[in-house]
Amino acid sequence: MTRGVLLLLGALLAGYVCYLALLFVQQRSVMFPGASMDWDGVGRALPAHAEAVSIPVSFGHVQGVLLHARQPPGREHPDPASRAPAAIFFHGNAEFVDQNVPLLEPLAAAGMHVLLVEYPGYAGTDGRPSRATLDEAALKAYDWLAARRDVDATQIVIIGRSIGTGPAVALARQRPASAVVLMAAFGSLDDFAHRMGAPAFLLRDRYDNLALRDYDGPVLLLHGRDDDIIPYRYSEYLLKAAPNATLVPMACGHNDCPFFEPEFMERLRQFLVHSGVLAGASSPRDAG
Repeated sequence: MTRGVLLLLGALLAGYVCYLALLFVQQRSVMFPGASMDWDGVGRALPAHAEAVSIPVSFGHVQGVLLHARQPPGREHPDPASRAPAAIFFHGNAEFVDQNVPLLEPLAAAGMHVLLVEYPGYAGTDGRPSRATLDEAALKAYDWLAARRDVDATQIVIIGRSIGTGPAVALARQRPASAVVLMAAFGSLDDFAHRMGAPAFLLRDRYDNLALRDYDGPVLLLHGRDDDIIPYRYSEYLLKAAPNATLVPMACGHNDCPFFEPEFMERLRQFLVHSGVLAGASSPRDAG
């Protein structure tokens, strides 16, 4: 080789190394952009049947919002000692708990408690987002929810959207889950590293949703066929991996998918009825 070719190859290699170094340093700001977005607090304007919650963790407190289960028509005066099923929800990486509270109202209307967990470092909360802090937040939030007197700890559903499917699946491997619901789920974050031309070992926060192969409970997958951020094929991989999964294709992309519109919330309700979580429940649209 000529000296010019060697210099060119050396420059290209140096540039690639610099690119990898920048990617390594900046990856959490890319993965968790909400930590640097302007949003003041958690639970600032809530409906009457919701409350802001604070759960102790090693890095301070996890903040969240608990939507209390409402009684379907005909059950306005339940046994005070009765317990309701519950769901724990993990949102996308560029949004906040408060934005999702009204979207999950139909589940509360169907008779479920819903705990929305804010990510560490989001909305001015304690800690910084990482695999370790998200996993701890998820575990502590689940245990807090399961210990409540008004929650049926044998009927807890785990729901995640986009990046939130990572902590959702990780939690389902460590705590009992009656069902798992994943919206726009990825397969493994290793795939994103490869798409960016980087080796997977550079990932600081590795989530592998294909671990669903070890979960034998019911799984509902919702995914847009035109998703160019987390391609639809990843949910097809998960469908093959999970022993008891159902995939619902949607005519949308990533950020425009109507996961919380009446049609798909009703599909979710039916899934929970079929799974025994909401057995005999009325449609949330009938609950007013």
